[in-house]
Amino acid sequence: MEPMQVCFSHQTAFQVLRAIDARELAGSGDTAWRLPARAPSARELEEVVKRIENDRPGLSIERPVHILLGAASRCRSTSRRVSHVCTRQMRGKPLLRLSDGVGVCSAPFACVQAAPSAKNKIDLLELAYELCGTYRTRRTSTAPAYQVPPLMTMRSLRSFVSLNPSIAGARIVARVLPYLADGSASPRETKQALVLGLPTSYGGYGLGIPRMNYEVKAIAGARTTSGRSSFRCDLCWADAKLDVEYQSREMHEGEESRIRDSRRTNALMAMGWTVVGVTNDELDSLAATDAIADTIRRLLGKRVQVRVSDYHARKLRLRRQLGLPVGYD
Repeated sequence: MEPMQVCFSHQTAFQVLRAIDARELAGSGDTAWRLPARAPSARELEEVVKRIENDRPGLSIERPVHILLGAASRCRSTSRRVSHVCTRQMRGKPLLRLSDGVGVCSAPFACVQAAPSAKNKIDLLELAYELCGTYRTRRTSTAPAYQVPPLMTMRSLRSFVSLNPSIAGARIVARVLPYLADGSASPRETKQALVLGLPTSYGGYGLGIPRMNYEVKAIAGARTTSGRSSFRCDLCWADAKLDVEYQSREMHEGEESRIRDSRRTNALMAMGWTVVGVTNDELDSLAATDAIADTIRRLLGKRVQVRVSDYHARKLRLRRQLGLPVGYD
């Protein structure tokens, strides 16, 4: 088994994976590749980081650099480096080969590593949604952006957790997996999905986690109306043919956007779908979100039974955890 010199982990792993073409790592997973037994010196680590950054324009690794070791080390954590230890035998493909002697933890493994230090389950869910979504924030990159490839899927995370249940953080991730979805396109879509979909015990409206950016094929008449062969539904309850659209200011302002949205809505309605729009201001208003949730509940034909006596307090707590206002304006 070949030992690594350096293995990037935790937050650093996300930053490295964001800058690498997935094809570059295809087939590089190797359970037999041993983690470093000792931490590199400060100079050795800086040389590796600079080499990786120089080889990949656009990659910027923040300090401290997080590295993973296979044995306890006397290496002290500093403002430039934080060492972590994993002595358990892992299954699946937890480690990816980056270059000679240098590895990086897979996104599912790094997500599990992040779980114990998450502020709460909602914080962990927001991280997982981002990793399974098509956007990136400062949580996983030094350069926030939209329309980027996901780093993992629900399936890959579930597989890693089931194969490695004893690794620190795996049980925490397993508890939130039922509330995760692939395909979120923005942090606000993620917040909306969690507010509407989480159970009332979490402070959500108990409507069930929707599918995110679900593709609906257009029938002939809808193609004629819209000029499109398919539609992406932001938050979709497919069985009920319900599409909830987050109407961000960036994507839905201007006459051209309004015309496009109108044609899209008309085409979906012609196919038997119901479209509910949610603006940025409505998501920020507790009263407006209450009303929208009632509308969705009625359209889904659901009766949500609240079994917690402090539901209102939990609802306010969830909004605070998501960084949403708690006022009724």
